[in-house]
Amino acid sequence: MKKKGNLLLLITIVILFISSCKAQTIQLEKPLYSNNEWRTATANTYFKDFGNDLGKLVGTWVYTENLERFEISLALKEQYTGNLTLSGLQFDQDMLYGEYKYNNEQGEELVNSLGELQSSTDPYEHLIKGNYITNINNTELCETCTNELAVKLHIDDPQRDYIPYRMYIQHIPANSQGNPMEQIRLVIRINDMTIVPEGEPTDTRIRLGFYTLNKVE
Repeated sequence: MKKKGNLLLLITIVILFISSCKAQTIQLEKPLYSNNEWRTATANTYFKDFGNDLGKLVGTWVYTENLERFEISLALKEQYTGNLTLSGLQFDQDMLYGEYKYNNEQGEELVNSLGELQSSTDPYEHLIKGNYITNINNTELCETCTNELAVKLHIDDPQRDYIPYRMYIQHIPANSQGNPMEQIRLVIRINDMTIVPEGEPTDTRIRLGFYTLNKVE
């Protein structure tokens, strides 16, 4: 009986020791953007939006020109955890996600997923997602900017999810560039490597090019 008691005591000590080690593990925090260097995934790391480059894009933004209307709503998911590498390495990162409404130049509503924004906080369950921060000179948004940053997001057409759209966004604070309203300027392109399934439409329903959107909420 004494041996059994000692064995149980030893097992308890081992369990407490392991639990203590786990509790003492400190997660390393790194910035999402660091001098335009490629972010290397490492275990037990949290890539955080220290510069608020994602946070300042949160909200609802609207573009209107005649009958064309583009409205997007963006939210921030802090410390999203996922297996995002082929190795299965797990780490945390801040991410933007959102939904949108698009009426083409003829006024026809082609996409309206705004009602789905509250359905989930998992970025990969939404039509808009991403968190890649880059120098604006790597985009088409500004030819005279120097140290400004832009955010790259992916935006999907729910009816043609085989077309990989990418969207670069520049934040424009209120009372800058001669405009008293907070805005974002963005450009939408498609990736060069696009594989269209046989028999599917090849045209893009979302207009490619530039938009300037005003913040409405």
